[in-house]
Amino acid sequence: MELLQLLRTEAVPGLRRILAMATVAGLSNAAVLALINIAANLKQEERSDIVTLGALFILVVAAYTVSQSFVMSSTAQEVERIIHRIRCRLVEELRTCELDGMEKVGRTTIFNGLSKEIQTIAQSGNMLGMLVQDGVLLIFATLYLILVSLPAFVLTMIFTAVATWLYLARMARINAAIQEAKVAEYRLHDLLGGVLDGFKEIKLNSRRSAESTDDVVRASLNAADERTKAQSEFGRTFVFTQNVFFLLLGTVVFLVPMLSEITSDSLVKATAAVLFLFAPLSAVVSSIPVLASANASANAITDLERLLHKTGEDGRRIVSRPASAAPATFREIELRDVTFRFDEGNADCPFQVGPINLKLRAGETVFISGGNGSGKSTFMRLLTSLYWPQRGMIQVDGQLLEREDVDGYRALFSAVFSDYHLFKRLYGLDEEALEQAQTLIEEFELSDKTTLIGNGFSTVDLSAGQRKRLALIVAIMERRPICVLDEWAADQDPYFRRKFYDDVIPKMKAEGTTIICVTHDDRYFGLADRRIHLEEGRIVMDTRVAANGETANA
Repeated sequence: MELLQLLRTEAVPGLRRILAMATVAGLSNAAVLALINIAANLKQEERSDIVTLGALFILVVAAYTVSQSFVMSSTAQEVERIIHRIRCRLVEELRTCELDGMEKVGRTTIFNGLSKEIQTIAQSGNMLGMLVQDGVLLIFATLYLILVSLPAFVLTMIFTAVATWLYLARMARINAAIQEAKVAEYRLHDLLGGVLDGFKEIKLNSRRSAESTDDVVRASLNAADERTKAQSEFGRTFVFTQNVFFLLLGTVVFLVPMLSEITSDSLVKATAAVLFLFAPLSAVVSSIPVLASANASANAITDLERLLHKTGEDGRRIVSRPASAAPATFREIELRDVTFRFDEGNADCPFQVGPINLKLRAGETVFISGGNGSGKSTFMRLLTSLYWPQRGMIQVDGQLLEREDVDGYRALFSAVFSDYHLFKRLYGLDEEALEQAQTLIEEFELSDKTTLIGNGFSTVDLSAGQRKRLALIVAIMERRPICVLDEWAADQDPYFRRKFYDDVIPKMKAEGTTIICVTHDDRYFGLADRRIHLEEGRIVMDTRVAANGETANA
């Protein structure tokens, strides 16, 4: 069972104490059965022992109370600690992944593994402690039958073996049904995400709205059907287990007297023992849906961790750059025959960027243009080494860039990509950089929208253009030698578009920043030192721009 394997690999002394106390609770429960049976069958001349038995009963109940309270209070806490370690390990595996590997795994798979699947395991925490206790009770109550009636014990073992075999077969169907239900839920999650992300487009097209809604409805119905199948399997398993119990009880009452000479007292004790088994047996059966879901989640987490580990093999070769290290510098970056190909989606004619041959010199301002799908964003990822070249090489100041040294190379770049994310907290910035924040906020005319509080913005809930201004502020505060801007001006109003080209870029250039800017604003191309144009993943034009706006081959 993957759930138990996952928890066992994270076993700690606290978890072993919980198992020990759950065993004590189960034994105490079984002892209650024995004491009640003994007291109920005392002969008249043995009634003086009732006080001793009563005292033992109180001690056993006290032991049960203490142990059960410990199990209930500690299990969830310990399971949460285990889950915390698993989550931290997954996050660390994710941190070592490269961008293309993370994209292949998929946002939905990663997010569900770190949240939904782990939450499912967390909800099974107390159930596991109770299951151990009920298991111990079942074992010792069954052993008690040996003392009362050996035939009853043998029949119980036969029934248990048959029931276990049938149960395992049913569990295989249950796990398959749960897995199908999870796939259907993921598909529904993706469609709902598309509806939310594309809400503007949906509102503009009633036909698109109707068809996307139909897709969501069909996916929801499919998810409901798969869940219904899984729950039906649970229901059939519950009925099956109840029938096994009833048959066992009937066998003890009707068949045992026919197969052996058993006294009425022993038959009553055996029947009481079987009746006593009803509560823990019901608890075990009722835990099947929860534990089956938790086991499926454990499988999903294990698969995700294995996939992230495999995907992050290249990332683990990278030598991390010390956080306190000074910003890197360079004189020239050269890309030689750099190529990257996307194999997914169209195996016959995959999209390829490259071969790219380019020399980038410190202090240059380079404008990059090209139509949609020309490979501009992929080129930026290759330049910043977020995508590692599948062919070709990158040289920095004449030295070949090796995979393990890429962290230092990436320290050359700050960036605002077209699909950027703006963190509310200013991660990775020192106090000197933070001192610039308020001045930059005022320069970008955002002081009435947000401010710096501690090491974060008071809010990032702004318009698209304002958020992009904040993102550029963060990029400037990083004080990296190269600033990569992917269509930064696209979301700006005319006033800030002019300010960006007339004020911001010249100021950054004067401070020695190398600027790589993807733009379609041809009226401002004269501000660049070079203009590069891409078509179908290749550089088709690389020209230098003179002060008078004339161009010449670079």
